[in-house]
Amino acid sequence: MKEFTPARRAERLPERAAQALNGAITRVDRIYALAIVLALGMTTFLAVDQNWILLLLAGLAALSTDGIVRTHPLARFERLDDTALYLFVPVLFTLGLGLFLEEVADGYWTLAAGLFSAIPYWLVLRAEYESVDRRARVFRFLWIDVDGYQFSRLVLNGFTFGTSFLFFATIYDFDLSLLTASFAAGIVSFLLAIEVLREEAMDTARTMMYAAAIGVLLAETAWATHFLPLEGSAAAVFLLLALYLMTGMMHNYLAGRLSLRTASEFIAVALAGLLVVTISHSYI
Repeated sequence: MKEFTPARRAERLPERAAQALNGAITRVDRIYALAIVLALGMTTFLAVDQNWILLLLAGLAALSTDGIVRTHPLARFERLDDTALYLFVPVLFTLGLGLFLEEVADGYWTLAAGLFSAIPYWLVLRAEYESVDRRARVFRFLWIDVDGYQFSRLVLNGFTFGTSFLFFATIYDFDLSLLTASFAAGIVSFLLAIEVLREEAMDTARTMMYAAAIGVLLAETAWATHFLPLEGSAAAVFLLLALYLMTGMMHNYLAGRLSLRTASEFIAVALAGLLVVTISHSYI
């Protein structure tokens, strides 16, 4: 029996490799399929204009993300809430994009925007999947080789700030009361800050505590913008810069990288953006 064991094991290696490859291909195909389904759902919402469809689509985005990240080979998700921190960006992106397009898009552009949303849906689903593994892993994106985890963090941070702008712009388009607008900005900032801060691999309660602090500060900032000569997209960009500054500095603080130089860089970027907003608001 002993002399045949190595041969049997050698025979099984190609079979196991093939199974692993087929599993990886299946996961990638599933991401494509779910992105198309979500895009069709977005198109349906924009065509029918029923809010319950958008809520249903947000729930589908949550289930899709949960199913994708649980299929990662290194996933250790056993409880139902283990994937909660991965769901905020896809769900809020769905809600923010739907509300934003409902306000700004019209006619055939609405349907085109809904169909083309398959691209950002694929990006966010793939990024959430890759963010499960914090180790460096190279994969091909288009024609270049990229670090899987770093690329996923770059994409997710981009979606975090992009989604925040969609929500902030929508809040001001709806012409909400000061209290309601400030509360909505705070809640959105709290939920999106979780995505940025979860990179430090803290426990869920601690991550949400720091994110809640950012949410409170953003709500106060939204309240303060009422007394500034800013409105509409200019006010939304102002809140976006505030969120970028707060999440960036908090993230570096938790990682032990916050220094005077780092803080100065974030403040300089925020001030430069504020200068652009002020000039555009005054002269354009």
